[in-house]
Amino acid sequence: MRKNHLSTLLLIAVLLPLLSVGLCLILKASLGLTILVAAAVSLLAIWFLCSSFRKIKDSWINIARTVVHGDYSQRLQEFGIKEVDALANEFNQMLERLKEVITHLTIHRQELRLLLNSIEDVLWAQDDEGRIIWANEPFQNLFPAYNPAQKPHYQEIIRHPELLAYLENRKTSPDKKIEEITIQNHSYILSYSLNQEAKRNIFILNNIDAIRQTEQMKKDFIVNLAHELRTPMTAIQGFAEAMLTSPEQDNTRYLKIILNHSQRLNHLIGDLEQLIQLESTAQLELQDINLSTFFDNIKLILEPEIQEKELNLEIELDPAIPRLVCDPFRLEQVFINLVQNSLRYTDKGTISIKSRKEGNKVIFEVSDTGTGIAPEHLDRIFERFYVADPSRTRSRNGTGLGLAIVKHIILLHHGDITVSSKLGEGTTFKLTLPQKTLESGNEV
Repeated sequence: MRKNHLSTLLLIAVLLPLLSVGLCLILKASLGLTILVAAAVSLLAIWFLCSSFRKIKDSWINIARTVVHGDYSQRLQEFGIKEVDALANEFNQMLERLKEVITHLTIHRQELRLLLNSIEDVLWAQDDEGRIIWANEPFQNLFPAYNPAQKPHYQEIIRHPELLAYLENRKTSPDKKIEEITIQNHSYILSYSLNQEAKRNIFILNNIDAIRQTEQMKKDFIVNLAHELRTPMTAIQGFAEAMLTSPEQDNTRYLKIILNHSQRLNHLIGDLEQLIQLESTAQLELQDINLSTFFDNIKLILEPEIQEKELNLEIELDPAIPRLVCDPFRLEQVFINLVQNSLRYTDKGTISIKSRKEGNKVIFEVSDTGTGIAPEHLDRIFERFYVADPSRTRSRNGTGLGLAIVKHIILLHHGDITVSSKLGEGTTFKLTLPQKTLESGNEV
């Protein structure tokens, strides 16, 4: 409707003065009146023209201000001027594309921040002046004085002498990019990378506690294995040598001792093979079993050992869970190992196995009235070769691998096992297994 508004105004600005001059001449008006009328009409046209451009200018300035403040939703309006409206449309399209880019960048930045905050490693970035310009949550947990809003110098936040020395030496020895340090009893590998274009130094403290723990467990395993193998082998060698120099009537007693240690050695090798299999490629052969029949068989297997120690084995099953989907051979190993473990630490009283249902889980508890386990041993009780009382374990031909085997079997069933104990009162192992259907393997 206001199309070609600019052209019209220009036309009016030029023609009206001429028309005014002509009119005044026709009317034989004075020259001064003619000039006055022409000037007035010209000023009026210029005022209309400037007013339109002022509205355009104000509109563009307002839109620019909203963009500067992060609002990309506003758009330029059309003014009915072809050239101006075309430029406004291009600008609006640019704003739309800019809004999409900013939205994607914001999403990616949030995802990156969530990712960096979720890892255990400590990360932070410094500029050339040593100011910390960014850090993830593990850094803030390790150095609580850090305030991201202030962008402080690293010397104001990091008080650890070894780390400070590394950061200082990095300026004179830039090639030294990796170093192992200990902070608050945790081991870290410190490394950094330099972004020369952005003039940023990115530092990473990789927590290697798990690696060190694994290395220590391997060392302990080798030491314990060597010890467990050396004990029966030394006995076998010693009594074999004794047979060579002793009267023939003593040979029978020596042979019995050699046989006993040979059996213990064979038991140890069997447990090792079983544990390695469970930790690598073991697969369960699931069956839907009758729990009453299952535990009757376990009681029959353990009866000689129970009678030998003059103990009672009580089994109380919840009638609400008569059946269970599991690998019966593996689960049998679990309960036999747990009861045999209780036998080593129980001199009188009762060993019990109880079951109950909690939601879609089946809970088994194996309890005894034995000597109990000291609190400092509870966290390590499922480690290979770890025994709370070595003398009792060896006296019952234990290998120190039974509970490690138990835990792996339970984990293969997607279950959980915990232990609680009080010295002088006894120990309880709690097993939690999912109640599944055999057809689908899904929980009931």
